[in-house]
Amino acid sequence: MYTIKTLRQHYVLLRRSCVDNMTTGASIYPDEMDKGATSNHMGIGRMLIMWRRSVYKVVYQELIVFLLLFGILSVVYRSVLNDVQKKYFEQSKVFFQSYIDHLSVPFLLGFYVTTVAGRWWQQYLTIPWPDRLMLAIQIYITGDQELIRELRQGLVRRSLLMLVLLLRSISPAVRRRYPTLKSLVLDGVMTRKEKQSFESIVPVVNLFWVPATWFATALQDAVSDGMLTNEYGTKLIMEEFLEFRANCGALWSYNWVSIPMIYTQVCTLSTYSYFIACLVARQYTGPSHQSLQDIDIVLPIGTVMELVCYVGLLKVAEQIKNPFGDSDEDFDLNFLITRHLRVTVHLGLDDLDVNCPPLTDASSGQAASNEAGDSLQLMPGQLLQNERHASELIKY
Repeated sequence: MYTIKTLRQHYVLLRRSCVDNMTTGASIYPDEMDKGATSNHMGIGRMLIMWRRSVYKVVYQELIVFLLLFGILSVVYRSVLNDVQKKYFEQSKVFFQSYIDHLSVPFLLGFYVTTVAGRWWQQYLTIPWPDRLMLAIQIYITGDQELIRELRQGLVRRSLLMLVLLLRSISPAVRRRYPTLKSLVLDGVMTRKEKQSFESIVPVVNLFWVPATWFATALQDAVSDGMLTNEYGTKLIMEEFLEFRANCGALWSYNWVSIPMIYTQVCTLSTYSYFIACLVARQYTGPSHQSLQDIDIVLPIGTVMELVCYVGLLKVAEQIKNPFGDSDEDFDLNFLITRHLRVTVHLGLDDLDVNCPPLTDASSGQAASNEAGDSLQLMPGQLLQNERHASELIKY
């Protein structure tokens, strides 16, 4: 059971970790996520009025242009045209109405957005994480000698270097963070000798894979020098690294081969031509023969909702088609790099190994028993109060 003291300690640690994440540039947008994830009416209302990363931000220009042109045509029909011209306008309305009736925009957009969204999520799943490789190295390359420590750190760092070199070539945000190889050296991702060796290679193709050869050479030297004697461990480490390398290659392929431009053009032309036709087809020209209850509504509410939904879907697909850019919905790759650097280079395998806690509290049994005794002395009402207090702390 948790006491009030321990709950407050956990709360302080949680607040510190949140502040630390915000100072590292982790643009997770916690406030917006909390508002969007809230299921009550207040949370839904806040989500609907948010501007950043919202549908209003991506469609407001098209909506303003549509309403302006629609209003101009409405004024021209009502105040400028004579009876003969109005008759021709009404015939044009029937023609454009038949056009939009045969144009299946929801089907085209639905299939297009499904394809783009599936590709977008698959690209995120392809981004490699060094944790599995780091754990395999920690298990099979053991020892406190300086050479072994350098080997562990170097292997993990070179795998991360390969990832950073790849992301520099496909992401403008990462390119701004690491504009030169010298910036990689200053951040501890690359050594000076590695920089010199990398610059000596003629860049015929993208050279992000070069650290992979350094990794394989270092691992082979470790086996030859007797620092890695377990054959299964060598095989497992190499398998994890090859999977890491394969994911890097898959990311490069995603950036190289995109969705065919013709597919995007078809959906874009269909959507915008649909609303161009709606400028005439949705004008009020008097009661029709099918319905004598037509109401002269100046603002086409239904058409506006269609524009927000259809153009919003098209804009979403355009934004997530390349998730390595700078828009609001793109992946925050700099946050991932910072996280991987802290785990692999700055924190390091040795610190994690030395600071590993014991499996039991036998070494501090007296303190644990005192704390347990304090919690056991609480009455049932106090325990319930503590649980409520814990839920409030977790909420905030």
